[in-house]
Amino acid sequence: MKQYVALLLLLVSLLAVSGDNSNIMYFDRRQQQSGGPSSSVAPSNSVAPSSSGAAPPQSSGGPVGNNTVPTNGTQAGNNTSGLGALPTSASFGVSVQPGYATFIQPTPSKSVSPLYRIDPKENITFVWSYSNLQVRPVNLTLAAVGPQSMTYTIAGLPGDATSYVWQLGSVVPKTPLMNGYYQIQLYDQRGPTAYPSPGWLMPNSRLSIAFYSPESYQAQTNSNYCPTCFYSAAWKQTFGPIGIAFAVACITSVLLIVGMLN
Repeated sequence: MKQYVALLLLLVSLLAVSGDNSNIMYFDRRQQQSGGPSSSVAPSNSVAPSSSGAAPPQSSGGPVGNNTVPTNGTQAGNNTSGLGALPTSASFGVSVQPGYATFIQPTPSKSVSPLYRIDPKENITFVWSYSNLQVRPVNLTLAAVGPQSMTYTIAGLPGDATSYVWQLGSVVPKTPLMNGYYQIQLYDQRGPTAYPSPGWLMPNSRLSIAFYSPESYQAQTNSNYCPTCFYSAAWKQTFGPIGIAFAVACITSVLLIVGMLN
């Protein structure tokens, strides 16, 4: 019996010792996770040089990849829009959209076209901006297509121009401006019917303007001129028959009433 008790005490002692060892191992693992050296490596801020030996590009602080070119004011050909850094010829995939120009002035409208007087002293200022442009035009042409498809070449401009002032006094007298609507065209060296290509400037013909000829007032000196004759004739033609019918109705009513009383 004593042997069984001693064996039982030995087993209990062994179990106690194994439990202490497991706690010590668990404590050691907790110390390694909390205070021990980490196996992860902190990211480095340095950039490895490329295989070509060139230094990596550095950000200038502005937005990168913005293809919209701001306007440079009202002076044509002033290269402050950043187009000078673009190539004059390149090929892109179908994922690149064609470049286009948007007229800022005159203010386009869907219902009413900007109206101008045909006068040698009159000036028209055109201002536009570019978007999605990846190829700088070699040159630009600003033209106006008027009634009967008469085309007026307003100006030939540098490829980085964003504005132009059209002085109507420079129109050739042999082909004077006529009353009507004019379609303004802006296109590059490929012409007004160039097919839209990725990154290249797409011809713009969305702006329309209108011209009118001023006429000086001439007073009527003819003695037969009667400014109120129209209103007199309208009164006679419109209200005359109505008045006669009303008078006849009143007289008939009075006669009927008198006859009934008698």
